[in-house]
Amino acid sequence: MIDPVSLRVLLAVHDTGSVTRAARLLGYSAPNLTQHLRKLERALKAPMVVRAGRGVVLTPEALAVLEPARAIVEGLEALPLLARQEAEPSGTFRIAAFPTSLRGIVLPAMAVARERYPRLEIVPTEIEPGPGLDLLRNGRLDVVLSKALGPIDHTGRDPDHLRIRIGLDPLDAVVPAQHPLARRDTISLPDLARERLALTPNEDLYGPWIASHSPDLLGAVERAYEAVELASLVRFVELGLAVTVLPRMGRPHLSESVVAVPLADDDAFRTIEVLVRPIAARARTVTAVVELLRDALTGE
Repeated sequence: MIDPVSLRVLLAVHDTGSVTRAARLLGYSAPNLTQHLRKLERALKAPMVVRAGRGVVLTPEALAVLEPARAIVEGLEALPLLARQEAEPSGTFRIAAFPTSLRGIVLPAMAVARERYPRLEIVPTEIEPGPGLDLLRNGRLDVVLSKALGPIDHTGRDPDHLRIRIGLDPLDAVVPAQHPLARRDTISLPDLARERLALTPNEDLYGPWIASHSPDLLGAVERAYEAVELASLVRFVELGLAVTVLPRMGRPHLSESVVAVPLADDDAFRTIEVLVRPIAARARTVTAVVELLRDALTGE
């Protein structure tokens, strides 16, 4: 008989590209993971992996069963949710949240859920969407919160998950209170071309996104100060060293020494989505949590 855990191991090896990374993802030891692969080979009477250099690759036989195996694993993992589809939301619900979404919407949603759904426990993990998707595919999370600057083009969507938009998170320019721009009702990004900026590192895409609005912004982005924490970016502004661009959701408290001015650019927002496996998207617990997150984002 085929062990579903062995199928999950095969999927993890494929998705991570490594036995070591797959073991880390699933919380197994490498020898234990190898035992599951050998067990699957005996059940299917075919080799699943072969050595390639210092690692392994899936055999043609393994690749042939990969998608049916994924469907089986996802179906089994979704059974508890589907069984509760029409019941009151309950059980443990695991959600991946990037930092500002954890502060801005997940924790407030958890507080509401504690009163509204006493049998439901939301367990958050603070993690960026990319690594979160790996955990979602391997059944270690129920949903992942995702973000994108501006509107999202869903051309070439990943069939492994469904995207549910929960709302938009506006962006503001944050400037010193005595700065001439602080008296504006709105600011456009090209207005910042001559300013010293403080931004999160380029892998967070704020720099390239800002620069895309005008060639004049390229120099400002290239010489921008960098800081990972939003509180550090605000501190640059408080001390008059720079101006910055911040989302409203989950950002630090702003002192009286700085002013947040709305950006007037048409795409000056983050699109916030929930990513969920299609088979579980209509489960009552999933729809209830999505509603809680949407209400937290809109302030309702």
